[in-house]
Amino acid sequence: MTMTTTRRTLLIGATAGAITSGAGAARRASPAFRLQPWLALAAVPGASWAWLDGATVTAQAEGDARAGVPATPETLFEAASLSKPVLAAAVHALVGDGRIDLDAPVARHVDFTRDAATRAITPRHLLSHAGGLPNWRTDAGSDLVSRFAPGSAFRYSGEGFVLLGRLVEAVTGRTAAEVVRDRVLVPAGMTRSRYGWTAEQTPAVAWAHDADGELLPEAGPAHFEAQRAAGPRRPVETWTRSDQIAAAAALGKPPLPLFMTPNMAAGLWTTAGDYARFLRFARRYPAMDAPAVTVAGDLSWGLGWGLERSGGRRFAWHWGSNDGVANLFVLDLDRGTGLVVLTNGAGGQRVYARAARVGFAREFDALTWLQP
Repeated sequence: MTMTTTRRTLLIGATAGAITSGAGAARRASPAFRLQPWLALAAVPGASWAWLDGATVTAQAEGDARAGVPATPETLFEAASLSKPVLAAAVHALVGDGRIDLDAPVARHVDFTRDAATRAITPRHLLSHAGGLPNWRTDAGSDLVSRFAPGSAFRYSGEGFVLLGRLVEAVTGRTAAEVVRDRVLVPAGMTRSRYGWTAEQTPAVAWAHDADGELLPEAGPAHFEAQRAAGPRRPVETWTRSDQIAAAAALGKPPLPLFMTPNMAAGLWTTAGDYARFLRFARRYPAMDAPAVTVAGDLSWGLGWGLERSGGRRFAWHWGSNDGVANLFVLDLDRGTGLVVLTNGAGGQRVYARAARVGFAREFDALTWLQP
């Protein structure tokens, strides 16, 4: 496994709405750490990472996108569940337009369950993972049913965010991916980010690797391209729900969100620099920072991302994990500093946890909660 280091660095000024740091907060330089030794220890081929400081983004990449192909700051990584806060920001934009009511039942617009109690779920519940829905279903005959009264507890749910995407489509008449592109990706300056690419395109992408650093040949780009080839010959961002169901069926999969493309809960492809720009952009939606449901100890969930508040400090965070992929962001809500780490290896959790601790010079309860 080649471990070539890419030392190219990008410095990006404010282009899409700078945020205001906390009063009197000192500006911090980008952390001086290098991920290369940690990548080797964790058997992770490569990583893309970025540091946000107010209006400035510093982005770097180290290691390989795949054997013999160095990762660069422009290499696309699977965002995995870091896709969820991006969709959440689009939902908040539609709330601001008066097109989504955070406290109105989603079932008014989307007929998604036969269970009467589950039909009480609102966008507020889904954004905070308080709807009681499962993470993912794999049984074709299963229905979406809440485990508890919506709003009464925390239960992480990818299905809930896919349902949010369906709500976005119902109130706009467009695909959720198109709405996210226009309401978040473009205004945030996320010029590389997308939900996939056409057969005619050959973007630089990071390939997924297992815990030993070996290539997962049917994961990552190969998995996406197989799903894309099963559907209509147009960009996946324009695929309707019927297109998604037909493509899944062509691959012998049931019509469930886990098997559909694009997956609005986990299907974004991005760079660390782009995602840091998203963190800057998302500060215009303060509802994301307000605790809505308790997770454990000092951890809670806002309307779009996780929250950790301890020792007088407030942080937002989220992790992402697909096969052979592990990612994290941490954002200091008061100082306006943030770290994004994207990796293309199953051992990436060890890399991003070390980077977060060193970058912010502190321990995070969220990282302990995330331990397998």
